[in-house]
Amino acid sequence: MKRTYTRTMTIENLADVKVRLYLYEGLKYTADLEEATELIFDGIKAWSLIEGGEEAAEIEADADASSIDECHEYLVLHLPDGQTATFRNSHVDMFLR
Repeated sequence: MKRTYTRTMTIENLADVKVRLYLYEGLKYTADLEEATELIFDGIKAWSLIEGGEEAAEIEADADASSIDECHEYLVLHLPDGQTATFRNSHVDMFLR
């Protein structure tokens, strides 16, 4: 299942926010939060959450073994220049500010 968001209840224009991602080596549910790597994006157009199904299978077909999410969940950021950035959702936390 794929769900795409172009805003939040309090943020109408995602291009105006900083997107902070915290990446973990292991699953975020059991990871040491102190050992996260932070990535910052200056604005996005939208983001999608993909949980299993055909969409996850398409991502996994083009990925190497280290890029496949154990829970088959993916976070896709849709960037202002038309490109996308895909992350293993079970290994990342996202914050908008």
